[in-house]
Amino acid sequence: MVNADTNNSNKSNVDFDFDTAIRNAVKRAIIEHYCPPKSSDSDMFTRKQTAKKLCISLPTLHDWTLEGLIRAYRIGSRVLYKLEDIENALTLINPRVKRGGKSC
Repeated sequence: MVNADTNNSNKSNVDFDFDTAIRNAVKRAIIEHYCPPKSSDSDMFTRKQTAKKLCISLPTLHDWTLEGLIRAYRIGSRVLYKLEDIENALTLINPRVKRGGKSC
């Protein structure tokens, strides 16, 4: 009789574990479907997005691309910019050091 009770409790534990695993898998699938994880595609920007990010016009972005100030990538007829290339195009301006007098 003890054996039958042990088998029933093991069976219910297995059923519970299986049920929990299925629920968690379905929950993850739903979350990934409606909120897909950000991929490397989010690191690519269109011409319009890049110009907006840099606060410049599209013709200026085109000129900067032709001058080599920023790198662009073409796929078919689309021109895309990588986030790292946008950040690399930005240069740090060092403030001038005041000589003499009081510093603020």
